[in-house]
Amino acid sequence: MTVKTQANEATREKIMLAATTVFLSHGYEQTTTRDISKLLGISQPALYHYFGDKEALFVAVIKRVGHQVFSDMSDILAQQYAQPIDQLTALTTVIVTRHPRDVFTLIHGSFATLSAESQQQLGRVFGHDYVMPITHFFEQAAVKRRENIDARMAASFYITSLAPLFGSFHALDDNLNMTARIQQLLDLIFYGVSER
Repeated sequence: MTVKTQANEATREKIMLAATTVFLSHGYEQTTTRDISKLLGISQPALYHYFGDKEALFVAVIKRVGHQVFSDMSDILAQQYAQPIDQLTALTTVIVTRHPRDVFTLIHGSFATLSAESQQQLGRVFGHDYVMPITHFFEQAAVKRRENIDARMAASFYITSLAPLFGSFHALDDNLNMTARIQQLLDLIFYGVSER
């Protein structure tokens, strides 16, 4: 590998790291390539040399983060837990740790301004890297679902129910640490708010 190639790869990696920080914190619409360039101390044309436009950079960021989430959740699914709820807490911690904002809103909220091709790519990332591992969790024999709820439906509902863990606006009890907040939300999701 030449010195120039190494320098290009290092610059590309710095752009990805900065873009990840900004996109995951502020979302697609609220982020500009100027924000990312300024954070890096490079020009926008230099950024465009590595990524054709903001949309291409956003898709690359979500693909990378999704891959990391999938890998981390796969490791958790390979482990044995005394209680299924403990495993789901660990799976949820992965999502919350990687995303300072609600992942469902981050990805699907960007669709209004993305091309159809980018929407499809991000839809595949969401389905494979987020929904599929949670679906596998709900498919386990130890997890007792109601008979009319399939594992994928349970996973989709679960992921779209995570908003209270991101920020304080919808927080159930933001005086709790994150693990306790996750457990509180899981309790509500699994057992509801009323007695039968």
